[in-house]
Amino acid sequence: MSDAPPLAVRGVHHVGVLVRDARAAAARLAALGLQVRAWEEYGPGELRIAFIPVGETLIELIEPLTEQGWNAEWLRTHGEGVQHVALAVDDLAAALAALRARGVALADEAPRRGAGNTLIAFLRDPAGGVLVELTQPLGPPPWAA
Repeated sequence: MSDAPPLAVRGVHHVGVLVRDARAAAARLAALGLQVRAWEEYGPGELRIAFIPVGETLIELIEPLTEQGWNAEWLRTHGEGVQHVALAVDDLAAALAALRARGVALADEAPRRGAGNTLIAFLRDPAGGVLVELTQPLGPPPWAA
């Protein structure tokens, strides 16, 4: 067991759900009273993302717009469904350094820009088949302005 202090996770930021058609998936969730707060095209032409608030957490519907990229490959391999759980942290660089010191395998060695005004990094090993993403909000999301 490591003597490192516990990782300061503020909560679940979002649950990423990979889908073939984000608009159709959003319509199905609308039947539950859940409404899309914003749409974003990420990595221009790569992904269509819908942000759906559920209390303090978001559902992030992710639709690959091309056959290339790791999200498209994940969809082909695993099908539609929950792809990742994103945990909110205040200092992503410090969190990655702490995890690295504990021997945790990282898919992203440094923070990178994510959707919705965030920095993100993925861990390498899925937790029970679901990826873990660390997310650092950089301020209010674009739709809050």
